[in-house]
Amino acid sequence: MSHLEVEIGPASLVFTVPTGQVISKEDDLSTHRAKLLRLDGLDFHETHARAIGEMILTTTKAALAGRFNGAAFDGTFAYTRLWRRSGAGWRIVAGHASQIM
Repeated sequence: MSHLEVEIGPASLVFTVPTGQVISKEDDLSTHRAKLLRLDGLDFHETHARAIGEMILTTTKAALAGRFNGAAFDGTFAYTRLWRRSGAGWRIVAGHASQIM
């Protein structure tokens, strides 16, 4: 099992990508396995975390440059992740990414 398969939580995970499409854990892992995302640059600007009950909510802003499925992109993106502790440690149960215009 890959690091991503462990870190990305249960099969019920949902992730909203910058196009607005909601994808599943398997969709996300398939994208990584197929190497559709290629990063040439990644610069984290800020990250915040806060507890919400028994979960942790993280927000991150980062500048990214690269290619997705052959199409070039370059911009600043905002990411949100909801983490839940399980027997395997902290795992992502939901996420969202948006390009900041």
